[in-house]
Amino acid sequence: MIRLFAICVVWLLPLVGFGQGTTDPPTLPVVVLVGDSIRLSYAPIVATRLAEKVRVVSPKPNGGDSSNVLKHLQEWVIAEKPDVVHFNCGIHDTKRFLATGKFQVPPEVYEANLRQIVETIRKETNATVIFATTTPILDQRAAATRKQAEYELLNASVRQYNEIAERVMKELKVPVNDLYNILAQPTEPLATDDLIKDDGVHLTAKAQELAGATVSAVVEMHLPR
Repeated sequence: MIRLFAICVVWLLPLVGFGQGTTDPPTLPVVVLVGDSIRLSYAPIVATRLAEKVRVVSPKPNGGDSSNVLKHLQEWVIAEKPDVVHFNCGIHDTKRFLATGKFQVPPEVYEANLRQIVETIRKETNATVIFATTTPILDQRAAATRKQAEYELLNASVRQYNEIAERVMKELKVPVNDLYNILAQPTEPLATDDLIKDDGVHLTAKAQELAGATVSAVVEMHLPR
């Protein structure tokens, strides 16, 4: 009987394991980055900087304007069950069509969209929401690149829409990552002209690194404890 008991114990040892090798690796917090082509340019830098601390999700499509972000919110954000959402929309919203003088997304609609984006994320997830201001436009470069376009992009419009966004985010108690001023008033020896490409909109490699470092720092500040 004793011998039979010993055999049973030996046979069970590999199954029991006494706790060795049974602990699952810790689950990393999920950070979703949503936005236009500016976001697409700095997202890989954020993913590299935070590689061992979070899992960064950056949807492949260009987020476009605020109406498009709102339309795809379930797919791009909610479904990922994020812990932090860092989002931006603004450049596409501020496209002003020459024939009508109207914006692609009017200011009042932009404001309503921002409110609904924040409220939906908060309702459907437990994520901390962070908003990033729209980056600067260099008017002359933007105009020269878009001579044949039906619309214009102006820095004054970006500032107008950033003011709307900042007011909304303050009211909703959403942290703001002020990428606009990070690039519009960079620390020497950097200059804004060196940070925006010849098309007047997109970020140079230096600007992408600067934006990526800034986003990483802000996101890390708001990770769950």
